[in-house]
Amino acid sequence: MGKAAKRKMKEQRRAKKAQIDAKYATERPQKPYKDTVRENAVFENYYKQQGIVGTDEWEDFLACVREPLPAAFRVTGSKSQAEQLLHLIQNNFFSQLNTTTSKGEEDTKELATEETSTASVSLSQTLQNTDLADVKEVGVSEASENNESVTAAGDAIPDTDGAAAANGSTAANGSMAAAGDTKSSELKPPTCLKWYPDGLAWQLEYSRVSIRQNNTLKKLHSFLVSESESGNISRQEAVSMIPPLLMDIKSHHKILDMCAAPGSKTAQIIEYLHADSADPMPEGFVIGNDVDNKRCYLMVHQIKRLQSPNFMIVNHDATRLPSLTYTNEKTGSTEPLLFDRVLCDVPCSGDGTLRKNPEVWRTWGPGHAINLHSVQNRVLSRGLELLAVGGRLVYSTCSFNPIENEAVIANMIKKCEGAIHLVDCSQQLPDLKRASGMKSWKVQTKNGDWFSSFEEVPENKRSWVRPSMFPTDDMESLNIHRCMRIVPHHQNTGGFFIAVLEKTSHLPWQSPKVEVSESSTESAQADQPGSTTVDKAKEPPTKKVKYAGFREDPFFYFEADNSQWPSIKEFYKFEDSFDHTQLMVRSKEGEKKRNIYVSSKSIKNVAKNNESKIKYINTGVKVLARSEHEMCKCSYRLVQDGISSVDQFVHGRRMNIEKADVIELLTQENPFFSRLTPNTQSSMLKMDMGGLVMRYLHNDSNTGTESPILMTGWRGKTSCRVYVPKFERHHILRLCGVDPDKALIDAEWAIKGKTGPEITAADVEDPPKDGVEEVTATDS
Repeated sequence: MGKAAKRKMKEQRRAKKAQIDAKYATERPQKPYKDTVRENAVFENYYKQQGIVGTDEWEDFLACVREPLPAAFRVTGSKSQAEQLLHLIQNNFFSQLNTTTSKGEEDTKELATEETSTASVSLSQTLQNTDLADVKEVGVSEASENNESVTAAGDAIPDTDGAAAANGSTAANGSMAAAGDTKSSELKPPTCLKWYPDGLAWQLEYSRVSIRQNNTLKKLHSFLVSESESGNISRQEAVSMIPPLLMDIKSHHKILDMCAAPGSKTAQIIEYLHADSADPMPEGFVIGNDVDNKRCYLMVHQIKRLQSPNFMIVNHDATRLPSLTYTNEKTGSTEPLLFDRVLCDVPCSGDGTLRKNPEVWRTWGPGHAINLHSVQNRVLSRGLELLAVGGRLVYSTCSFNPIENEAVIANMIKKCEGAIHLVDCSQQLPDLKRASGMKSWKVQTKNGDWFSSFEEVPENKRSWVRPSMFPTDDMESLNIHRCMRIVPHHQNTGGFFIAVLEKTSHLPWQSPKVEVSESSTESAQADQPGSTTVDKAKEPPTKKVKYAGFREDPFFYFEADNSQWPSIKEFYKFEDSFDHTQLMVRSKEGEKKRNIYVSSKSIKNVAKNNESKIKYINTGVKVLARSEHEMCKCSYRLVQDGISSVDQFVHGRRMNIEKADVIELLTQENPFFSRLTPNTQSSMLKMDMGGLVMRYLHNDSNTGTESPILMTGWRGKTSCRVYVPKFERHHILRLCGVDPDKALIDAEWAIKGKTGPEITAADVEDPPKDGVEEVTATDS
């Protein structure tokens, strides 16, 4: 079936679906969702009795949790263009919002013309879509039966948050509702999160009404969605950014995220691992795990944006995560794999997310924490078993409840008998307002009974109310005050709890130490000064593994004598130092593979040594795609996703281009060589047909920085094209001074044979010599 026939079938299916939707809307019109009542007497009484805030702060706390949560985002700090992108955001969007009111522009015709379908979506809700799934809420019966993390509580929740903000009913006195009052209120400017390094994180307080009636907000919303898809910005709740910041990540660290889905914190960890942009494949790596198969694929989408070869996603119950091994490259011996950093963002009741997940108001009960306490203890215990001596583990929940927080930490410190201790983080993130860990609390059952100690609990309730849920007399000696609780009214955020633990010796219940080879890496020795041994992680109880969801194909790495490699190496002039056995495919069937991926040496080491132990979901980044042509000497072209990982090893099929060439290539589908600059034309004519890499060194006069822009493409007979995804095209055009909204980079223009508006000199900082007459580009 040809492309034209496929397009016709797609159009027919769309038309049929539109008819069905129209008929359904006529016969059964949808009723608007009712606003959630942000009140729960049991919740209010419970936390007032617990004293999570002082009596003088209680009313402020209660008023704040009833308001919708501001949206937040951060610029990806590991990207070379981070500073330039931040400058663009501040000057092109934020500066206009400081003086713009939410009444809307007078020119309504222009507003109607430029309005897009995304304008009807709340910016606050849209920016939280990814992080909404980060609420690891578990129902009482489900938690007690399965004892494992479950899907997000917000997955099936209607957009009551946005509706409440628009109507102003339940949060009429809140900041978000005030922002939605288009008749009298002025738009609040974005707020920089001062505690986040380098000013890369920002918070926004805009409602749905404001977006619809304000042209600047619509453009900002479209910009953030576009840059998020290209991996240059991450939409994430502000408090969710804190745990990775406290992990103190270095590029050589082996890192485990035990309950990772949907992956916002995992992506942040990968950013810090790649902090040195000069090293695209650092020594360290990140393994993200989650028990829910479907949520693992949410994580795949989140992580793939960063195009890192140093990650792996696996699908296991965190309480029974298998012990892994790896091969010491210097000695050739197999050793237990212990991690330098572990993040335990455990399943929790999620009442810290009340502001963005108002359904919690209706479902909250004190029994949730009691049911989850055991699961949280077991996840933390397994994390400590897999942590190397001298390593750091960060425990976190999005809950206010001390039974899920301080009780779990205190119980584990006592259980480990001095092998772990709480790290004092009071000097880190000095601008972050936090409350110290609680030293006393009570336990309330789902029936409303209160107990101050385990001795007060009747015999018939001791099977589920456990001693570890209560505070003890030695809380001071445990330094429980070093835990930190983030409460909403301090800095207009959600609720969160974080505790940082350091492992100083092997755990009492672990097997004896196994000696490490003297040839251990210098980085590992630096991380564990004076230590010559590591602990062998205790294997969890043997139990038959049951896989749920889709079973992924295994990874097949290239052998040293792979038959396809010589032609690829010769065509692209790969360095001899590049280890082609890091390349892999997902199927052993057939001689020629459709896609070839690359992973770091450390990830390959883990994957090869643990094939029978782990259920892999995803790893590596696509670097080569099959593109056969009778006149081309190589059957594969380089792929944009992985070019940054192998660029330093590729010395053939590459050229330097100018800004005019970048704009021409990104705004035209297949420009002829004659439309390029003379130097680029000359380079093109010297090349044979096939894939190539184009490099443009972008100098930003505003920030005084320069960053290389790499684009993969194809040199044809008389024309060329680039294989750059849609949103990455938009990002590069913005850096070059072109407004992608005016350029209309959309495949539909090319398919339908239409011509977009011209890009004038006013749209480009330094316009190309020949100009750009039409816009008919397609996405790869």
